[in-house]
Amino acid sequence: MFSVSAKGVYGLTAMVELAHRWQQGSTQIKAIAKPHSIPQHYLEQILVTLKKAGLVESFRGAHGGYALAKNPSQISVLEILQNLEGKLEVTPDTACADTLSFFWDDMSAMLHEKLEMSLDHMALEQARHGQQLTYSI
Repeated sequence: MFSVSAKGVYGLTAMVELAHRWQQGSTQIKAIAKPHSIPQHYLEQILVTLKKAGLVESFRGAHGGYALAKNPSQISVLEILQNLEGKLEVTPDTACADTLSFFWDDMSAMLHEKLEMSLDHMALEQARHGQQLTYSI
């Protein structure tokens, strides 16, 4: 199967928030954590990981915080998740691996294609549907 941990969901949530604020400068962690009920300390650890990956920048000072390191159109959901979760793949239950291998190969390809969605596209879709980020994969 394929699953995304809380770390991945929180990271995507933060990145979508930063994409919404792309032109506004840095955003403080609490401005992301509080409305989404994300533990602030945990979100900070996640953002440090994304900073090391070159996806976000941090700024110090009273008005410091985090911002995307590049245009949201240049960041894919897959890139975010791979940096937070490691290699992503659809893995079938071993009992049905041979019987349904064609199915799992197709599912893996479709999932990979969907995860190639850019962050700005994801943010637009979320805004269009008027909802917070909640994904069950």
